[in-house]
Amino acid sequence: MSCEEPYRVLYTERRTPTIIELWLRPAAGALDYLPGEYVLLEDRDHAVPPRSYSIANAPRPDGLISLLVTSVPDGETSSWVHERLRVGEEVSISGPYGTFVDDPTSTTPCLFLTAGSSVAPVRALIEAALSAGADRSLTLIFSARTEADVIDRERFAGWQARHPQFRFIRTLTRAAGPAPPRPDSGAAANALPRPGRSRCVHRRRTRVCAGMCDRRRRPRGAARACTPQPWSGAAPHAEDRG
Repeated sequence: MSCEEPYRVLYTERRTPTIIELWLRPAAGALDYLPGEYVLLEDRDHAVPPRSYSIANAPRPDGLISLLVTSVPDGETSSWVHERLRVGEEVSISGPYGTFVDDPTSTTPCLFLTAGSSVAPVRALIEAALSAGADRSLTLIFSARTEADVIDRERFAGWQARHPQFRFIRTLTRAAGPAPPRPDSGAAANALPRPGRSRCVHRRRTRVCAGMCDRRRRPRGAARACTPQPWSGAAPHAEDRG
């Protein structure tokens, strides 16, 4: 079940040269969603095409949601967000959608591989797990072109300092920087899930997950029934690029 709700732009923040983060406050009812799900964003007059964006934060009592929007050349919706959308304006949010959600009862390790704004659903999943006191290994490997493109470095470093079960590793593809830990070093080896035991691997535009929950298979309010999910070549959070 999904619905459309008005949200108001609380504030915006440029996270990288090409990515803006939107914080939206519900103007009426807040969406009921699970970490890892995505929504459709459009203007209230329906003048720009709706585009899908993963919610980048775990559910909050105040109903605020965060979206990471990448600027796309000639992208009508992303251009609207980056160039014309202002604080205080209302937008339309519909959803939630998607199956890239977690099993809160799982105790097996998780390894997340992501880049750019695709970190959004992963950030929500990790935040929710840490807030719930999960003690399983959670490892995030984030790839960026340069240091300026590393989103949430301070946030993830803070989580790592406070939560020994969480490990953050960043890699750069177009700039020099501190080398990532060697896979055979003690710290890195202990941080990474062992082969054959990792429950979820997230990659940009693909996913490999087992034991995940499908929200659409249960009526709202019913207990979650988790079933194995096969590998899918589709984007786990259906992030649009326009």
